[in-house]
Amino acid sequence: MKLEITPSFLASALLQELPVRRGVLKMLEVAGLLSLAELLRHQSVHLEKLTNLKGPDGAALYSLRVTRAARALATVRGDTLTLRHVEADHDKAYH
Repeated sequence: MKLEITPSFLASALLQELPVRRGVLKMLEVAGLLSLAELLRHQSVHLEKLTNLKGPDGAALYSLRVTRAARALATVRGDTLTLRHVEADHDKAYH
């Protein structure tokens, strides 16, 4: 799967504490090697389609596990995963 990183994702990732930044790097390594179907089944990334939130232009929004608490938000178009934001508290990521 191809990865696209938005400026807002990069900015939010760089503002995180070191454990979250390390989690972002690990998540990027895994996500870049797998297909969408593999990511949906992968235990550590735990890619999940969010039914109550939409991304830009109404695109489906997905959550990826960065750490036990941190989540990244992304959209998927074709074989491209566009990373949009990372939040240290998964509850804040969904609001």
